[in-house]
Amino acid sequence: MKNNTAELIFLYILCLLTSIDAVCAQNMEDFNKLYNHTYLKTAHEDFPRALHFADSLYSISETPQLQAKSLMLTATLYQQKGEIIKSIEYAIKAEKMIDRTDDVNWKTRIYGFLATQYRIARLFTPSKEYVEKAKFMCQKIKEPQIANTTMGLIMQEMAYHEMALKHYKNAIIHIQQAQRHFNDIEQHRDIFSAENEQLLGLNYYLLGQEDSALEHYKIALDLSAHLPQNHVPALIYNGLANIYLNKENLSKAKEYLDNAQRIADKSHYLQLKKEVNETAYKYYVRINDLGKILTIKTAQDSILSHIYRNSADFLNNSYTMLGYEREQMQRQSKNKLVFLILGILIVLPIILYFVLPQFKLNPEITNVTNEDEQPRHSSPIETEGRNEESIEVPFHVENKEENETDSSIPVVISEQVVDKIMMRLEEFEKKHLYIKRNVSLSYLAIYCDTNAKYLSMVINSHKKKDFYNYINELRIKYVVEKLTNYPYYRRLKVAVLADEAGFSSQSKFAVHFKKVTSLSPSEFIKSLTDTSR
Repeated sequence: MKNNTAELIFLYILCLLTSIDAVCAQNMEDFNKLYNHTYLKTAHEDFPRALHFADSLYSISETPQLQAKSLMLTATLYQQKGEIIKSIEYAIKAEKMIDRTDDVNWKTRIYGFLATQYRIARLFTPSKEYVEKAKFMCQKIKEPQIANTTMGLIMQEMAYHEMALKHYKNAIIHIQQAQRHFNDIEQHRDIFSAENEQLLGLNYYLLGQEDSALEHYKIALDLSAHLPQNHVPALIYNGLANIYLNKENLSKAKEYLDNAQRIADKSHYLQLKKEVNETAYKYYVRINDLGKILTIKTAQDSILSHIYRNSADFLNNSYTMLGYEREQMQRQSKNKLVFLILGILIVLPIILYFVLPQFKLNPEITNVTNEDEQPRHSSPIETEGRNEESIEVPFHVENKEENETDSSIPVVISEQVVDKIMMRLEEFEKKHLYIKRNVSLSYLAIYCDTNAKYLSMVINSHKKKDFYNYINELRIKYVVEKLTNYPYYRRLKVAVLADEAGFSSQSKFAVHFKKVTSLSPSEFIKSLTDTSR
């Protein structure tokens, strides 16, 4: 069970803070009611309608504060849909809008939201920057209830950051700090506490402390009994299902899994669907229900494709923007160099025009100069040539820089980075993620928290093959293991085996199978059958 859905609850809690505001104007109260209803209810039942309501809220908003809130509602909805680029775009618009006001409360919330989105995109530097901005702004909130709630959420975001780095013990410390802030509030305390207990259960589960995890999940379940049936209870049910699966209590696991699936099926939260599908896959593998396994695998491939495509698009856009900024800086440097050269070309003739006549009029100065510089010059012609060379030096420097940029420079990867990539590759192999059809170099780079160039170099040097041969060999070995240990697979058609392994066609599967085993699939199956006899 992954930790990457924990941030969903942060978004759920974000909108609940609206009702804590002490608002006097009737239109603000109506706005908050429509905001909460759209997020908590409409988004769960009719997502397109929720987006339409969010746009309508923005169109009727008359102040920067209300406009920022409307934009944040849209940003949150897009985040649920897995469209990271649009989510961040709307949040940045809201940030610019709210910066025109003195509303420190909503400034803090928007900074926190952006911290979450950048963390989801695995861009930890801007994420930490927004966390620090949120912490600084939170200190200016005067209302104790809002200040404690907001600081609690910031502590949760810091916990999510630690979870993304697999520092689960540090995450637990931040969650406990968050709870101390939530204990000092009156409104929605149960909701915040339920989320905290769910997060504690998740972290203890990831640490392998299942008894502690079960205790916290049960507390979370009791606290969430009166909550709407959305992703918060679904994550709790899913956590309990995983624990009972590990305890071999399949009936209990199925009970909680059914509850989680019932909510996830109605939800547009892609991360929630992904988490529940992973649990369902483990359950149906345990009971050997091949039909359900194939159904879930197909659905999961579609969800993962959407999630990682959006993540890759966002990262590509980010790196493209960084590249554009770098090109701009290089272009500005070249422009400065050109202006410098032009300045020299303009000023130098003027200097020569006024200085040379003085040398001709004053023989003593000329003699002294010639004597001093005799070791370096022998004639005015050489001096003139040297002046021309000195003017051309900047052009040679510029060409050298361009050549250095264009030349192939060996990339050195630190041992720490290599170890991290190898660890993620090992995890990738253990989870059999290579059988997903949408696996690509960019997909795997995101999974390994690196870039495609580093990943390709590590695979080439440590796996002794390129990316595509690496993936295809893993897929073939996966099928070989199934055929060897599970006789049921020997009765399947080759096309089914190819699909199970993630190949797009039977012919490609057959080619790579023979490349790895030196036998065709049918020959290999026949050899196994003959051996068993």
